[in-house]
Amino acid sequence: FIRLIQPIIQHKLAHDRSDYISNGLVIAHVSRELSEFEHTLQDVYFFDGPSVLDAFLADSDIFSAWVNAERKSAIDSYMETIADPGAFKQLYEDEVLDRDDPKPTRIAQNVVMLISDIAERYAVVPSCMQQLQFLSTTQFPVVIALVEDVEGEIDEFSRISLAFIRDASSNVSGSGANSPFAAQLRRLASWYQTVWYVEEAARDWNDSAIYVDMWAAVCCHARALGGDADPRDWRDECDDWGEKDRKVLDDCATLETNEEWLDGGIWERTIKTLGELKQRILELMSRAINKDTVGQLRAYRKKANWASEGVGADADVKVSIELSGLLPELSQLVSVLSELLPFSGSVYLLRSLAAELDMFLVDRVASAHQFNSSGGWQFAMDVSAISRVLHASAGGSALQGPSGQLLAKAMECARILSCSLDGEELPGNSDMALSLSEWAPAILDAATDDKEAMLVLGKLGVKHLSIEQIRQLVKRRVDFAATFSSPEMF
Repeated sequence: FIRLIQPIIQHKLAHDRSDYISNGLVIAHVSRELSEFEHTLQDVYFFDGPSVLDAFLADSDIFSAWVNAERKSAIDSYMETIADPGAFKQLYEDEVLDRDDPKPTRIAQNVVMLISDIAERYAVVPSCMQQLQFLSTTQFPVVIALVEDVEGEIDEFSRISLAFIRDASSNVSGSGANSPFAAQLRRLASWYQTVWYVEEAARDWNDSAIYVDMWAAVCCHARALGGDADPRDWRDECDDWGEKDRKVLDDCATLETNEEWLDGGIWERTIKTLGELKQRILELMSRAINKDTVGQLRAYRKKANWASEGVGADADVKVSIELSGLLPELSQLVSVLSELLPFSGSVYLLRSLAAELDMFLVDRVASAHQFNSSGGWQFAMDVSAISRVLHASAGGSALQGPSGQLLAKAMECARILSCSLDGEELPGNSDMALSLSEWAPAILDAATDDKEAMLVLGKLGVKHLSIEQIRQLVKRRVDFAATFSSPEMF
């Protein structure tokens, strides 16, 4: 009876063939119906005869019509969404999702749904080779389109990145969370969230059964080819696959191959590409934040009264007035980043900013001006104030780099610049065990071995500055220079 029904079905399929070719998406529905019909025959009636679905999809015109229709439908949907001005708008409020969960934008959700829906439709295809052709021709192009569009946005943004620099002569930049700068950060963060959402989806796809089976098949195929064949290169070859390749791909049931391939997956390279793009966005945000923050330190860099600060500085001295605008802005920046990015992303940006500020404070302030010990104490207060804002915002020790301390070099500069000149203890002196007059002459002496000098300085709490930087800082102490004015030293 079953063998009598099959020719009737095949006749109906042949009769409607032209309709299927002209409307390829109908083939997906027909294939699903045929798959369910054949599963019923196998499960209920134990039928193990020839497959009508196999024969139906073996028709190259039928299969091509389906693939082309899926590709066109996916690309059309993607293009319609990406063209919308709100394509990168976040779909849900921040309160709905945890901070460390990717927040989907319209275009990200569109991409993930397209790829998931296509896979659900072709999951009924018996041939693994045909499934791989679907993946290569209909799904990967959607992700590639997203990557290219985001890269285009990044390139355009980088081209006009000078817009990040605040105009110090006007108030057009605004301030805080509502400033144009914050709006630009939100724009960058929307690209980050978009890429991150698709990347996480790709990781899930990589572990799902249908794609695990595909990966097993391409690994078997690479093993059959021998030599240096790499299963990750399958996309370069799939257009030329023939019947021999199909037999290898369709007959592979398990992943028994080189161990180096076991941790891979069919989406491995896509995941890598998305991860690199995500990192590129973070680096662009980092450059923008660093540039903007350093731009706000112009007045601080020009502060020139470090050597005339009152001796015996009050322990309750406030930070320099030139920092009064930066500190609240820095605090607001941290708050904005915590809203826009996962914890790891904001920590990355703040570590980068801390490194930039550390270099700025050393090179453009401590090494560029003359100081007395009270001016050094003022500098120490300033560095500590900046460090506290960054440290409190980022969850404490998570922000600390390899040195174990934020602004480590700037803090050491402050210790040297505020070190007691001759052992007299003043309120503003650092806690170095020796006075400047006790250790600095030896450091400046050309006959002193650099390694031995650094050992001594290490015991005094100076471990991150180079010996040359330390010598330059000592020479910046006007009170020391006045006392020890030997030409060999200076």
